[in-house]
Amino acid sequence: MIEKQLKEAEKLGFKKCIIPENNKKLLKEKIKLDIIGVKNINEAMREVRSIVI
Repeated sequence: MIEKQLKEAEKLGFKKCIIPENNKKLLKEKIKLDIIGVKNINEAMREVRSIVI
């Protein structure tokens, strides 16, 4: 279901998306988002801080 959600985010104009690394490995379709795979919440928060700052 992750591909459907990413396609919808793409339609809404999002440029980047943070998702679990395991989900990123499962992607089969070409997505035009900058997809960042993370292993845990600490990595996710680090990525969010780097995007915002």
